Amino acid sequence: MDAKRIPTSLSPTLALGLLGHEEFGRVAFVSEGLPTIRPINHVLVEGLIIVHTGHHTAFARAVLADPGTHVAYQADAIDRHTRLGWSVLVAGTAADITDSRRTERLGPRVRSWLQRPHDTVIAITPQEVTGLRLTVEH
Repeated sequence: MDAKRIPTSLSPTLALGLLGHEEFGRVAFVSEGLPTIRPINHVLVEGLIIVHTGHHTAFARAVLADPGTHVAYQADAIDRHTRLGWSVLVAGTAADITDSRRTERLGPRVRSWLQRPHDTVIAITPQEVTGLRLTVEH
């Protein structure tokens, strides 16, 4: 018999800590009036989720058109065999920080899975952070 899986809520601090150890997630936003989700790489710096992308992407276009746009960001690490792991969901706002002094320092820290030119740095400011860890009953 399989062990019973136990979901445990994570504190915002622990959830952000886990997010900081992951480099890949999904961002949800509205593009041209429709809900849109895109896979994207990130780093966590000083409590901000930093994304380095191209200005031509749907995500960058949405943020550039509406500074402070509301987004959701999700990352997780779930073992495909045991189906145990964690998931973190962040609701917040996204802003273009390309022209700031932090751009040269932060942009290159994001290791993209796509080999395309990246010229736009976006910071997601978390407003609500939730997380769930799935473990087995002992």
